[in-house]
Amino acid sequence: MTLRLLCRRTVSLQRATVLAGADGSQQQVWTDVLSGVPACVFKVRARRQPEAFRASVEVDTVIMTPVDTGARLDDRIFDGQWYYRVQWVMNLGDRDTAWGIYAAWIDPQSSQ
Repeated sequence: MTLRLLCRRTVSLQRATVLAGADGSQQQVWTDVLSGVPACVFKVRARRQPEAFRASVEVDTVIMTPVDTGARLDDRIFDGQWYYRVQWVMNLGDRDTAWGIYAAWIDPQSSQ
């Protein structure tokens, strides 16, 4: 069974770009880089962090997908309801068949 068959949700990968206003101010705007990506979203609530987690990086969600999204640090994932900030990405499968995006839930008001 492939991961794609288990993925019942879709997510969008968003990346921030900085635009300069007419008055010289800078504004951060989020744009979709990739959308409709099949994914499984898991909340991590373990007290003891697995060795895969890096110390000093806050992660409370793992998003597994069969697609290499090209996600980078500080990109944003939107699952239709919640936003997550990407902390790191790991290739989980043989032959690039599974990717884990380790992320932290964020408030969209504070991430703009």
